[in-house]
Amino acid sequence: MTWQGGKRGREVGPVPVFARLKALSGARDAPDKALRLLAAALRDFAKPASIHVRLIDGDSVEHWEVQAGSENARAQRKQPKKADVIVIMRPQTWLSIAQGQLAPYEALYAGKLRVGGDFEMAKAITRHLSDPAMEYVAPC
Repeated sequence: MTWQGGKRGREVGPVPVFARLKALSGARDAPDKALRLLAAALRDFAKPASIHVRLIDGDSVEHWEVQAGSENARAQRKQPKKADVIVIMRPQTWLSIAQGQLAPYEALYAGKLRVGGDFEMAKAITRHLSDPAMEYVAPC
Protein backbone atom coordinates (compact mmCIF):
# COMPACT_ATOMS: atom_id res chain seq x y z
CA MET A 1 0.00 0.00 0.00
CA THR A 2 1.27 3.46 -0.82
CA TRP A 3 0.97 6.50 1.34
CA GLN A 4 -2.26 8.58 1.39
CA GLY A 5 -4.54 5.56 1.23
CA GLY A 6 -3.30 4.13 -2.03
CA LYS A 7 -2.63 7.36 -3.92
CA ARG A 8 0.80 7.84 -5.36
CA GLY A 9 2.62 11.01 -4.53
CA ARG A 10 2.98 13.62 -7.23
CA GLU A 11 6.37 13.47 -8.88
CA VAL A 12 7.93 16.90 -8.80
CA GLY A 13 11.20 17.67 -10.54
CA PRO A 14 13.73 20.23 -9.43
CA VAL A 15 12.23 23.69 -9.10
CA PRO A 16 14.31 26.34 -10.87
CA VAL A 17 15.52 29.13 -8.67
CA PHE A 18 14.92 32.41 -10.41
CA ALA A 19 17.27 35.30 -9.84
CA ARG A 20 16.06 38.05 -7.60
CA LEU A 21 16.72 41.69 -8.37
CA LYS A 22 19.64 43.45 -6.77
CA ALA A 23 18.11 45.37 -3.88
CA LEU A 24 16.71 48.66 -5.16
CA SER A 25 15.13 49.88 -1.94
CA GLY A 26 15.32 49.49 1.79
CA ALA A 27 12.88 47.87 4.20
CA ARG A 28 11.25 51.18 5.15
CA ASP A 29 10.91 52.63 1.65
CA ALA A 30 7.48 53.34 0.19
CA PRO A 31 6.44 51.97 -3.22
CA ASP A 32 6.83 55.39 -4.88
CA LYS A 33 10.44 55.73 -3.73
CA ALA A 34 11.17 52.17 -4.91
CA LEU A 35 9.76 53.05 -8.36
CA ARG A 36 11.99 56.11 -8.57
CA LEU A 37 14.97 53.95 -7.63
CA LEU A 38 13.89 51.51 -10.36
CA ALA A 39 14.02 54.31 -12.93
CA ALA A 40 17.50 55.27 -11.74
CA ALA A 41 18.67 51.65 -12.05
CA LEU A 42 17.32 51.53 -15.61
CA ARG A 43 19.19 54.61 -16.86
CA ASP A 44 21.81 52.44 -18.52
CA PHE A 45 19.33 49.94 -20.02
CA ALA A 46 20.27 49.04 -23.61
CA LYS A 47 17.38 50.83 -25.33
CA PRO A 48 14.64 53.31 -24.46
CA ALA A 49 11.62 51.67 -22.86
CA SER A 50 8.39 52.75 -21.26
CA ILE A 51 6.95 50.68 -18.40
CA HIS A 52 3.42 51.12 -17.10
CA VAL A 53 3.22 49.93 -13.48
CA ARG A 54 -0.22 49.51 -11.92
CA LEU A 55 -0.22 49.12 -8.16
CA ILE A 56 -3.56 47.72 -7.01
CA ASP A 57 -4.58 48.01 -3.37
CA GLY A 58 -8.20 47.05 -2.80
CA ASP A 59 -10.32 49.35 -4.96
CA SER A 60 -7.59 51.92 -5.56
CA VAL A 61 -5.20 51.76 -8.50
CA GLU A 62 -2.03 53.83 -8.82
CA HIS A 63 -0.69 54.27 -12.34
CA TRP A 64 3.04 54.88 -12.76
CA GLU A 65 5.08 55.55 -15.86
CA VAL A 66 8.71 54.47 -15.66
CA GLN A 67 11.02 55.62 -18.45
CA ALA A 68 14.18 53.58 -18.98
CA GLY A 69 17.21 53.55 -21.25
CA SER A 70 18.20 57.20 -21.20
CA GLU A 71 19.86 59.81 -19.05
CA ASN A 72 16.37 61.22 -18.40
CA ALA A 73 15.03 57.98 -16.91
CA ARG A 74 12.30 58.77 -14.41
CA ALA A 75 9.20 57.49 -12.65
CA GLN A 76 6.06 59.60 -12.59
CA ARG A 77 2.69 58.94 -11.07
CA LYS A 78 0.52 59.08 -14.18
CA GLN A 79 -1.13 56.76 -16.66
CA PRO A 80 0.99 56.60 -19.81
CA LYS A 81 -0.64 56.82 -23.23
CA LYS A 82 1.63 54.11 -24.60
CA ALA A 83 3.87 51.59 -22.85
CA ASP A 84 6.20 48.84 -24.02
CA VAL A 85 5.64 46.74 -20.89
CA ILE A 86 2.68 46.72 -18.49
CA VAL A 87 3.13 45.30 -14.98
CA ILE A 88 0.25 44.86 -12.53
CA MET A 89 0.71 43.92 -8.86
CA ARG A 90 -0.01 44.89 -5.27
CA PRO A 91 2.26 47.44 -3.55
CA GLN A 92 3.44 44.76 -1.08
CA THR A 93 4.53 42.52 -3.97
CA TRP A 94 6.41 45.41 -5.58
CA LEU A 95 8.23 46.17 -2.33
CA SER A 96 9.24 42.51 -1.91
CA ILE A 97 10.64 42.50 -5.45
CA ALA A 98 12.38 45.87 -5.04
CA GLN A 99 13.98 44.79 -1.76
CA GLY A 100 15.38 41.64 -3.40
CA GLN A 101 13.22 39.28 -1.34
CA LEU A 102 11.05 37.95 -4.18
CA ALA A 103 12.12 37.10 -7.73
CA PRO A 104 9.88 38.68 -10.40
CA TYR A 105 9.41 35.32 -12.15
CA GLU A 106 8.41 33.67 -8.86
CA ALA A 107 5.81 36.42 -8.36
CA LEU A 108 4.59 35.90 -11.93
CA TYR A 109 4.18 32.13 -11.52
CA ALA A 110 2.56 32.54 -8.10
CA GLY A 111 -0.08 34.84 -9.61
CA LYS A 112 1.11 37.88 -7.66
CA LEU A 113 2.18 39.77 -10.76
CA ARG A 114 0.83 40.12 -14.29
CA VAL A 115 2.78 41.25 -17.34
CA GLY A 116 1.52 42.57 -20.65
CA GLY A 117 3.01 44.12 -23.74
CA ASP A 118 6.44 43.18 -25.03
CA PHE A 119 7.36 40.11 -22.95
CA GLU A 120 10.85 39.89 -24.50
CA MET A 121 11.58 43.44 -23.34
CA ALA A 122 10.22 42.57 -19.89
CA LYS A 123 12.65 39.63 -19.75
CA ALA A 124 15.54 41.88 -20.84
CA ILE A 125 14.67 44.43 -18.13
CA THR A 126 14.53 41.66 -15.52
CA ARG A 127 17.89 40.32 -16.63
CA HIS A 128 19.38 43.83 -16.52
CA LEU A 129 18.20 44.31 -12.93
CA SER A 130 18.99 40.80 -11.67
CA ASP A 131 21.46 40.28 -8.88
CA PRO A 132 24.78 39.36 -10.56
CA ALA A 133 25.63 37.07 -7.63
CA MET A 134 22.79 34.72 -8.65
CA GLU A 135 22.62 32.66 -11.84
CA TYR A 136 20.01 34.05 -14.21
CA VAL A 137 17.40 31.49 -15.27
CA ALA A 138 14.97 32.57 -17.98
CA PRO A 139 11.36 31.37 -17.61
CA CYS A 140 11.17 30.17 -21.20
